[in-house]
Amino acid sequence: MKKLAIAAFLVSTSLTMGASVAQEAKQDLTPAQQTENRMILETARNLVSYGEAKSDPLALVTAAKMMASVPGRVLADDAKGEAGADKAPAFDIEGVLKKAEDIAQGDELITKVAGDVRTMAEANSKAVCYWEYYCYYNGWCEYAYACW
Repeated sequence: MKKLAIAAFLVSTSLTMGASVAQEAKQDLTPAQQTENRMILETARNLVSYGEAKSDPLALVTAAKMMASVPGRVLADDAKGEAGADKAPAFDIEGVLKKAEDIAQGDELITKVAGDVRTMAEANSKAVCYWEYYCYYNGWCEYAYACW
């Protein structure tokens, strides 16, 4: 009986400790930080459009770097993160970087920055919090920050 009580205590302690570690992993942002990061994402989104329209590799890698720099995962336009950000498809940063490298045709600067951005984006792929592109009924869209 004593061994059972000790085992139960150890199990409950480890579960509680795991929950507190998971809570610390969430990165809560202040409203000001959320607004700043929302503006970064909107600017990056517009920069991707510009880079694709003008075949500008520097604009594309800059946009990908901006997307990868915000805390949390940036989900694809139609993705929902309620089931967990790790189960939803992410914004295609790799696709943007490949397009930039194709346009740049071996430019060393673009290749180096693209490699750095890939490293940053990989770190965000494990994030608990995410940015979802949400559109309202009137057609106005924005990025919404959430943690699960």
